[in-house]
Amino acid sequence: MNPFEMMQLKSKMDRFGQQHPKVVAFFSENHQELREGAVVEIRITSPEGHNIVTNMRLTAEDEDTINTFKNMLS
Repeated sequence: MNPFEMMQLKSKMDRFGQQHPKVVAFFSENHQELREGAVVEIRITSPEGHNIVTNMRLTAEDEDTINTFKNMLS
């Protein structure tokens, strides 16, 4: 990733944090739980009320990727 793309990503993440402070606070307060073996569940509710749910069990590689993003954005 070139420096310009990194600056764009940082800007987008900052904007996301401003628009969704509860999400950022949730991950900030619970980041130590995002480690190998943890299950992350994602639920999407469409404007029409349809629910879609999926989950994934984090691997060591996922944990490393999360830590890389965390370090890039801090």
